[in-house]
Amino acid sequence: MIGKTARYILVIMAFSLFLSGVVPTGDAVAEPGNIAGSYAVSGWNPGSDTTGPPQYQGIAELTAWGDAWKYRGFMDGTAYVGVGVFDPLAKVLSLSFRSEDGSESGVTTLRMVGDRFSGHWVFAGVGNGILGAETWTRKP
Repeated sequence: MIGKTARYILVIMAFSLFLSGVVPTGDAVAEPGNIAGSYAVSGWNPGSDTTGPPQYQGIAELTAWGDAWKYRGFMDGTAYVGVGVFDPLAKVLSLSFRSEDGSESGVTTLRMVGDRFSGHWVFAGVGNGILGAETWTRKP
């Protein structure tokens, strides 16, 4: 049985895919390794002005996991883990995440441009659905 938080995250992920115009198909799976790696993260808290300097820095790592991706990150003093899907045609990565201690969870949707991802995230169940923003830059 899926818990209430897990159902909420799945609904948010489906909605974010709908908003990004991504239609899941069998041929929309990334080849392992094309987005795998470490990324430097710059982020803005929910409701913040993204034209100003980032409010937090972090690191994110993506690892191929079958047709999907495993995510591990460290942002603003908190460790996060998650899973996601990447549509190479739309260049959109959608992740569900949770803090390792289980106190926070949510979804992130990022569009790839060059060696960077840029997009938004939202916490599940808190924050009134206000979006935060992040930019991920691939580390050499």
